Amino acid sequence: VVIFDEASQLRMEDSLGSIFRAKQIIVFGDEQQLPPTRFFEAMDSGGDYDEEADQVAEALDYESILTRAEGEPQAFRQVDLRWHYRSRHEELIAFSNKNFYNNRLFTFPNSEQSLSSKAVHFVYVPGGVYDRGRSRTNPNEAYRVAEACLDYAREHPTWSLGVVTFSESQRRMIEDNIERMLQENPDLRTFFAEDREGGEPFMVKNLELIQGDERDAIFFSFGYGKDATGAFTQNFGPLNQEAGRRRLNVAVTRARHLVYLFASIQPEDLTSDALGVRLMKEYMTLARDGLAALFGSPATGQSPTTIGYLAHQ
Repeated sequence: VVIFDEASQLRMEDSLGSIFRAKQIIVFGDEQQLPPTRFFEAMDSGGDYDEEADQVAEALDYESILTRAEGEPQAFRQVDLRWHYRSRHEELIAFSNKNFYNNRLFTFPNSEQSLSSKAVHFVYVPGGVYDRGRSRTNPNEAYRVAEACLDYAREHPTWSLGVVTFSESQRRMIEDNIERMLQENPDLRTFFAEDREGGEPFMVKNLELIQGDERDAIFFSFGYGKDATGAFTQNFGPLNQEAGRRRLNVAVTRARHLVYLFASIQPEDLTSDALGVRLMKEYMTLARDGLAALFGSPATGQSPTTIGYLAHQ
């Protein structure tokens, strides 16, 4: 028996060797999460994946083993996995349950409340400027996220923490800020150590790497915003692409207890018609205005697709 996990990210040509060696295969995956991308090819070659400018990647729709399994109903028996175990607060999964899974996921009330009755928080960073033409970073927002990470380490030393960014460049800037701050706060280094004892290590990852991870709390850096001239171009890299909605789904479902969404704009500033951007606007509104805002607008996602497949022997 060969088992494939996170199958939506596995290209068919990379899976054939294992398939040929198996009498039975089990394929686990979620088509509402990330498809295969060029990110790992760029990293392996020493390059820097350009989420904003790489239009070639958009045209290359790699077939995943999950997609192929869906297209072979005679060979695979479908099994839906509908119990959602990660989110300990309904607010954390409500957005994805509504927009991606047609409210079909079963969630379970938590007898122990999170640190507050609100699980998804919006942190507005005034004065944040997106350096679109050069570094493609938002320095003020990166600094604010790093500062919040250290505050979190002081207040919740036993909890785990992860940071999700939309770009590799923003990820690096947040890591650099944290490292500089730790030089002045050496007592907090144990929280950020890779071999942290008694808990999950701290992480900073961009969208292409976050699938499969989870932490007690997630800080989400949107990054994009007005440039130095005050112009706000409705181009948000991965969000504008066809798979943008799936990237968002992955990003906002990593937390067990808390999400903090950092942004230098307000939801009303997002005016693009791209599905991923419209969903981002809805999630940002949820973070700012609460759960009631989510069900006050129509669902903009698409019908749920198969979550799991089991092969016939």
